[in-house]
Amino acid sequence: MFYGSDIPTYSAETRFLVLVDMTLGATDKLVANISVGVNAEHRAHSLEPTNGQLLRRMMMFVIPVRGIAAAAGFMVLVWMLLDVLYTRVTGNITNAVKEAADAGSAGHEGFWQAIGHDPLKSIMHMIMTLGILVLLQAIARFIREFVNAKFTMDIVFHMRAEVYDRLQRVGFAFHDEHSSGALINRALSDLQNVRAFLQMGVLLTVEIFSFAGGYWVLMLMINKWLAIAALVPVPFWIWYVRRFSRKMQPAQFAQMQAGDELVTVFTENVAGVHVVKAFATEKTEIAKYDRAADHSFNKIMATVRLWRNFVPLIRGGASAANLALMAIGAVLVVTTRGMAMPGEVQVGDLLVVGTAMATILSRLQQINNITEQYQKAITSARRFFEVIDAPLTVIEKPDAPDLPPGPGAVELHFVTFGYDRVKPVVQDIAFDIPGGTIVALVGPTGSGKSTMMQLLARFYDPQRGQVFIDNVDVRNVNLKSLRGEIGFVFQETFLFSDTVANNIRYKYPEATMGAVEAAARIAQAHDFIMELPQGYDTMLGERGATLSGGQRQRLAIARGIISNPRILVLDDALAAVDPETEHLISRALEHMMIHRTVFIIAHRLSTVKAADLVIVLEDGRITQAGTHKELMAQTGHYRQIAEVQLAYQEREFLAKAEKTAAIAARKG
Repeated sequence: MFYGSDIPTYSAETRFLVLVDMTLGATDKLVANISVGVNAEHRAHSLEPTNGQLLRRMMMFVIPVRGIAAAAGFMVLVWMLLDVLYTRVTGNITNAVKEAADAGSAGHEGFWQAIGHDPLKSIMHMIMTLGILVLLQAIARFIREFVNAKFTMDIVFHMRAEVYDRLQRVGFAFHDEHSSGALINRALSDLQNVRAFLQMGVLLTVEIFSFAGGYWVLMLMINKWLAIAALVPVPFWIWYVRRFSRKMQPAQFAQMQAGDELVTVFTENVAGVHVVKAFATEKTEIAKYDRAADHSFNKIMATVRLWRNFVPLIRGGASAANLALMAIGAVLVVTTRGMAMPGEVQVGDLLVVGTAMATILSRLQQINNITEQYQKAITSARRFFEVIDAPLTVIEKPDAPDLPPGPGAVELHFVTFGYDRVKPVVQDIAFDIPGGTIVALVGPTGSGKSTMMQLLARFYDPQRGQVFIDNVDVRNVNLKSLRGEIGFVFQETFLFSDTVANNIRYKYPEATMGAVEAAARIAQAHDFIMELPQGYDTMLGERGATLSGGQRQRLAIARGIISNPRILVLDDALAAVDPETEHLISRALEHMMIHRTVFIIAHRLSTVKAADLVIVLEDGRITQAGTHKELMAQTGHYRQIAEVQLAYQEREFLAKAEKTAAIAARKG
């Protein structure tokens, strides 16, 4: 930024306007106020939701699939009813057989004669009923498994869709704060934990309550004292499960954090395998992974130790309750024998009670599974909903209009921005660029060149100031139309695992092959594409690993220009190509730059010299601006780097000339 008499006078052709902000004191005060507001907002968001709130939010995922969820719950009730009837009929058969044997009703008759009369006739009817129940159970089990699978997959679909949609919509700031490994772990492992609990929490809870309730009613019909005795252990289980939950949640959270670290180490190593191989640091990376794996293992074992104490006590209590109830039942069989009263317990009833208690206790022991999954789900839900609730750092106004047509004029009005609000990367940047201007941005690494261009496309919003394109504030138009008018070619090239043609037309999927080829020719990529096995239909490996750096860069340039953007940003896009290819691409881009605003972030003097305007940034401020000729006449950063490059080029030229002369002398 220039102040006072340091502002140079630019030629009319550049039409460059530098705006001066003299209210630095007010700026500092504003930044301080913003910082206070941010801290207050952080404190508001730092209040973690309670377990009950998280549980309610998890259950909201059931709403879109409530129809299939209701069907799954209904099938559990049908399954329970058939199982209870099967047990009751089995008890009745036992009682009938015992009574027939005691009475000796069959006498010396043959089996076929006796089976045609009571009581054997009634027993056979009950056995046939039992067979029908078995068949109905098989049918119900088949339908239940199908409905359960559909219920689970529908929940997974909705959860994945929501988290993927959020990851696409959150701004760069969110991705800056979270590693890709942690996000992958949350979108996979944490999502599965929540999904498993929803399936278990809905269906297994219905199963536990329905089976426990159904069999308890069956015991109540046999003897009320047996039914009351069956309820005695329940308060103990509830108390112990709640006590266990308070210990398990912190352990589960620590385990998942360690899992994040492990996944992050793994994904970074896979992504950076070329660097690892180049520097022969395989042993270092293995040691790093081992440390992360050991840390994760220790956290897992901490939860295992908690379960080691929890499960035996719960199961031991269930077994003790079952034995006690069987003892009470045996006493009642003996003491109520021969009594003509509703409370009489027969041998078949004792078998029913044993089956009922075994079923009830087995279902109640499944509370262990629900508890375990609940602990995982609550911890995972906190992390999962951090993604779902991630604020949109760039907020689009409702019904925002498209960016209106224009020549691509760009104005930054006193723009200040920092990834950390109290540490600005660019400060008080102000300029007015007419449409069709070729602007070169020059400056040391970290001076804010790329950041300034990211503000142009609203990857971030400035903390202060405004950005205009064709006299329209970029915050007042919808993001799709804004970014559709800006073509980016980044320094770090990313290509998808797709065909060459689809990578080029990525931003403009409806582009014809003619348009794809034209863009490739401009980027000097057509020739090497045609040498690939299937030409434009060649599938590229992950990140385009099968291509050289220069080839990937040329494809990225083709991708940036195919949609015919109003503004083209080349973020050090020619750094990965050789000087000869750079010259060819630059000549081809000359046709693309006509009637188009172009920002070139570059360090090579050959690229910068062709610009209509050169802006020099240092420490986030504009320190120089003008044409190449004007800046060479001034003392400053631009002339310094230009002289260094010229001296280097001159040394290269002299060295090449000397080498040529030496070769000629040897031949002579």
